[in-house]
Amino acid sequence: MNERMINIYKAIYSDITCTKEYLKKYLEVSSIKTVENNIKDIDEIFYDIKLRRYRFKNLLPNYIPNETFFNIFKSAIVNRLLKNDFSLLEKDISSIKTNDMIKVSELSNLAKKIIQFNNAIKDNCLLKVKYKKAGKELEEKYIRPNTIFSTGFTYYVYITYDELNKDNVGEERTFAFNAIGDIEPVSYLSNTTFKKEQNGNAYGSFKKDKFVVLNMNKYSANFFKREVLFNNDAFEIVDEELEGESITVKMYYNQIFEIVKIIQQWMPQIKIQNSSEIRDEVYLQIEQNLAKLLIK
Repeated sequence: MNERMINIYKAIYSDITCTKEYLKKYLEVSSIKTVENNIKDIDEIFYDIKLRRYRFKNLLPNYIPNETFFNIFKSAIVNRLLKNDFSLLEKDISSIKTNDMIKVSELSNLAKKIIQFNNAIKDNCLLKVKYKKAGKELEEKYIRPNTIFSTGFTYYVYITYDELNKDNVGEERTFAFNAIGDIEPVSYLSNTTFKKEQNGNAYGSFKKDKFVVLNMNKYSANFFKREVLFNNDAFEIVDEELEGESITVKMYYNQIFEIVKIIQQWMPQIKIQNSSEIRDEVYLQIEQNLAKLLIK
């Protein structure tokens, strides 16, 4: 492919609304007719009259530019220091003048699913997917995908159940990509935006008003610093004593299990600050877990 075609793919993959007017400016051509003539030679891109913009005919195109691939999958690098290092590659990748793009057919099934969901979010495409919860059979779900994120080991997507789902309409959930089966586009919606800017974990997105305050002594705090765990969106440092003897942090969570897990793992090096209902509930669960463990 020539450079102009590669740039067209980059534009269609991007979050920008690819109207004919936008592509005329982006490609630096003299007329909309030139845009139309360039795109008519690309079978998998067409002008959607309903949406009034260009998009891929299928959620999974045949090709993806190197730069686009890098930008989609760099989120797998969760260590922020390394992420900054990898960002230095972006300039080199974007400046490469090549006729080659990645053939999507050669990618892993995981990468293909992520590309499909990335395009569905961008184009506000309602999906019908098969999803397998632990210990259950595959179920058909009608979803609006909102945000893709990675823990470094597993990829997830935040979704909202569409009204076609009948059950749990409007409920937000987290789907693990390794549990997603067939993906089928249902319809492309106008006058709405699926994409959401949000942070969270496998249990859901974080709500800023749902947190617990933890006190870490120097042993646990030093470990979290050394492993760069405070870069995780779940933690926000509130206060740090001189010489790092202790650190107070906010921990954002979705389920109480997350708090129980970290306290159990680090007790007595990490404590919940002050008395509160959540403190009593967490400590009670830990006592019950310990009692079960000690049963002969």
